[in-house]
Amino acid sequence: MRLAIFSGAHHVPDSYRQKSAHLLERCGGNTGNFAIISSLYWHMSAIADHVDIVPWEIPPERVKANYDLVLFACANMLGSHTDLGPIAKSLEAIGLPIIAIGLGAQADDLSKNIDISAGTRRWVEVLAAHAPSARPNIGVRGQYTLGQLERLGLADRAVVTGCSSNLINPDPQLGRRLQERWSTPVLDRIAVPAGLPYWPELRVHERQLVQMVERTGGVYIGQHDIDMIRISRDEHDDIPKDRAEHIRRYLCPEKTDGEFRQFCRRYAVCFNDASSWLEVMRKFDFVVGPRFHGVMLGIQSGVPGAVITHDSRTQELCQTMAIPSKHYSQITVGLNERNIRDIFEFDEARYTRVRAALCSAYIDILEGARLVVGTDLTAIRGAAATFSADAA
Repeated sequence: MRLAIFSGAHHVPDSYRQKSAHLLERCGGNTGNFAIISSLYWHMSAIADHVDIVPWEIPPERVKANYDLVLFACANMLGSHTDLGPIAKSLEAIGLPIIAIGLGAQADDLSKNIDISAGTRRWVEVLAAHAPSARPNIGVRGQYTLGQLERLGLADRAVVTGCSSNLINPDPQLGRRLQERWSTPVLDRIAVPAGLPYWPELRVHERQLVQMVERTGGVYIGQHDIDMIRISRDEHDDIPKDRAEHIRRYLCPEKTDGEFRQFCRRYAVCFNDASSWLEVMRKFDFVVGPRFHGVMLGIQSGVPGAVITHDSRTQELCQTMAIPSKHYSQITVGLNERNIRDIFEFDEARYTRVRAALCSAYIDILEGARLVVGTDLTAIRGAAATFSADAA
């Protein structure tokens, strides 16, 4: 089967000679997208005859002529911030069967319903209408998103899969490895997926995370927005002065501009693919911060991690996949390398069972599209039974 994945790039090999805007544009606006895109690309490459990542603006006739199935790599696309009408028209013109993985709804919190544009509503209706079989063809991030699709009359076309990035590491005993490392007595190095400098509610926590990076010789990883990518790639002079000053005061008010630049040169990094990101994470003892996919890539490399949640997106993802998390409003003590693991909880048994169940739902969507999955995914699906047998 020939498969086209509609998404941003899963790696940007020329980023070393390009400005940050190029890297951010190629990955779809957030380097954390590498986790989503790469997981899908790796999974599909193992089970399809031919896989290409194609941009949203590809001419429909090229897709019709060269592929048998479309996989839409989703993110938090259901919300007032999107209008996907043009993509809906393109998918209708293509007319091929479609599966969609990782769809999320975005709101201020999980108690509120979303508002979506007519174009985005039409887009999700097109996804549902082009299912390859009678099975659900849309994998959603959690029950909250499923509930929003129910409001649109489309819940029967969707199933909760979480995010495919949770299935990057094929080790069915990943939960056990994480538990073992969670219990180590000392945290020597801490990784922090870089923050959200326009969320004043997070200011105190963000500053404490920066201080942990500095004290432990850790790493501060740029994901979004463009200016956070720039400080991670030594492009301070490309940032408008007022925004640069805002970021410095938000993260490190005690530092001068020169001292803040020196901190960034020593500790801030940015990745141009998921493979190198995963490789680097192996050297750390804990990963923590408000960026979900930065934490997830640490977890997939075998490093314990936790998310400081701040909106419906991060809350839903953590709740769905049993990822350790706390809403920022629940953290009432100062964060440091001595107490960070005490603030969060990791449940090995729950993580293993949940991961297996989500993997099973993911496999069902793939099999509904006549894709025959390999041993990596089936091993994860069977991990819950293995865990139960070992526990007995």
